[in-house]
Amino acid sequence: MITANPQEFPSATYLGEFPPDSPEWHELRSQGLGGSEIGTIMGLNPWESAYTLWAKKTGKIPTPKLDNWSVRLGKAFETPILELFKEQHPELEIYLAGTYASKEMSFMHANPDAMAYDPANKEWIVIEVKTARNPWNSVPAHYVAQVLHYMDVMNVKKSILVAVAGMDYKEWEIPADSFQQSAQRDAGIRFWQSLQTEDAPDWDGSDSTYQTMRQINPEIENVEIEIGELGIGLWNAQMRADKALAELNQFKSATLAAMGSAKHATVTVDGEPKSKIASRQMRGGSPSLIVHRKAN
Repeated sequence: MITANPQEFPSATYLGEFPPDSPEWHELRSQGLGGSEIGTIMGLNPWESAYTLWAKKTGKIPTPKLDNWSVRLGKAFETPILELFKEQHPELEIYLAGTYASKEMSFMHANPDAMAYDPANKEWIVIEVKTARNPWNSVPAHYVAQVLHYMDVMNVKKSILVAVAGMDYKEWEIPADSFQQSAQRDAGIRFWQSLQTEDAPDWDGSDSTYQTMRQINPEIENVEIEIGELGIGLWNAQMRADKALAELNQFKSATLAAMGSAKHATVTVDGEPKSKIASRQMRGGSPSLIVHRKAN
């Protein structure tokens, strides 16, 4: 596959091709906002908060190099999955894609995995490849935000997300959504401005933000500081959390007793099909109860 002709996308400036994790790639990433960051800014990323991203991009905490097997396998499988997609769609011309910047807002960057050209309809299509350990019933929201961002930067009206999730090959067509793209653009502008002024995003309840704050001030000095109403709020929140944890453990104990040796617990509401609400999984030599936040 060859790289798409940059001149085909007049709304964006072609910045070049850079191998992932190369010094040039990291330098370019520091100069703008990419598609994988937009979902985080919108509060859709389950693994990273906007505050953590802000702290990384302002140098408050280091950006760790991701080199686990999930990341390595995802990179290794990207080209073979694109080849499978190409076999499934002989009607499309498949091209690799470099990195582009919006001409209207140069800090908005896009680097889709590939671009497809549909000669019959004379249109370009963003192609994004994902791999996941577990099956998907739908595309995670932060990945939808990612491809919408790419389409916005490159002025493309259609994308296809290709996923191999849980050893199952699936394709999802994601059309442009002007309302969500406008909301993402506005959020991106505000976030970019916060990087220039170093005004942190609002606090949120994520573990990501809490872990980031643990890193920002790692030293401990033997001094006291008055925090006023913040301290009262902290104490009250801890009391509520303790009470909620006790209630949760009460329900978990009763559920384990009701399940006996069963693996899954189900519920039926208003005649709807049964949903798995909890499962027993072996942890540390004894079964633990895992409550599914999303019934399935």
